[in-house]
Amino acid sequence: MPFDINRAENIISALKTDSTTKNDMLRAFIRKIKLFGADIEFFNEPFTPISLTGTQCSLKCRHCDSHYLHHMLDGSSGRLYPEALFLARAQAQGILLSGGSAADGSVPTYIQEENILKIKKETNLKISAHTGIVNKSQADVLSNYLDMALVDVIGDDETIHDILGLKASAKDYENTLEYLTCAGIPLAPHIIVGLYNGELKGEFRALEMVRKFKPEVVVIVVFIPTKGTALERIKPPKIEDVVKVITKAREMFDVPLSLSCVRPGGRYRSTLDKYAILSGINRIAVPSRKAHAISSELGLDIIEIPKMCCSYGETYEKNSKP
Repeated sequence: MPFDINRAENIISALKTDSTTKNDMLRAFIRKIKLFGADIEFFNEPFTPISLTGTQCSLKCRHCDSHYLHHMLDGSSGRLYPEALFLARAQAQGILLSGGSAADGSVPTYIQEENILKIKKETNLKISAHTGIVNKSQADVLSNYLDMALVDVIGDDETIHDILGLKASAKDYENTLEYLTCAGIPLAPHIIVGLYNGELKGEFRALEMVRKFKPEVVVIVVFIPTKGTALERIKPPKIEDVVKVITKAREMFDVPLSLSCVRPGGRYRSTLDKYAILSGINRIAVPSRKAHAISSELGLDIIEIPKMCCSYGETYEKNSKP
């Protein structure tokens, strides 16, 4: 079915949401089509995350509390190199360096610079990393091996203090973007929607901070109420709130917008994927069936991207259905 903008307008008009949201979605969707055409990119196999700190973290973030570190490969205590080598031999395209935060808010991938440089030299793996807050000297170390910096950008001091437990400010995140940029590291800023107890608080300021730099892509992350954490009973953000952030980002940026693999599952994910596509998103990591269905209904050209992280800025060849 060929793409037809009138079909998109009809689908948006029929949504069970308010008129302001519908108008914002249609405007953002049209802008996306003008900028990028009728392609939609699906990333089904994100990079494998490796924690360089094992399950250890100096912070007790209310939304995570080290939960997600238990789901990563353990790259601590000499394990990073063999894990990376195994993934390279398994035809992985890249790895995601991650781990618990240090007390200063950085994710200390820089402590294994020698091992990472060895991986860089001996394999063709692309190397991404969650950086956290970094200073200039840390950014300079990262520039020796990083292909992409995945930076959670938080634009609200209260969220930083109350949710992350950090004695830092939004300005520290802006400085991080500047240090990484000056070090020549490509940026894939991550905007976390609903991190403050499922509510919007600082997301639009975070977008304004990012706009001062030149990101390769802007990634939308959605808060997940996680069992065993202080926020497990908090509801995820309203779909309309996520739409507000996506449509604002689409208005502000001419680069691809990605919907991160980090978002709630189930019916929420299905609905979110549909609304995100209709709001001008370019890419979805681990898309739902609904994402495929609405893309086909719209007549979008689905491009399946194998073994790649949605944070990269390359233009991909079409290897899906025409």
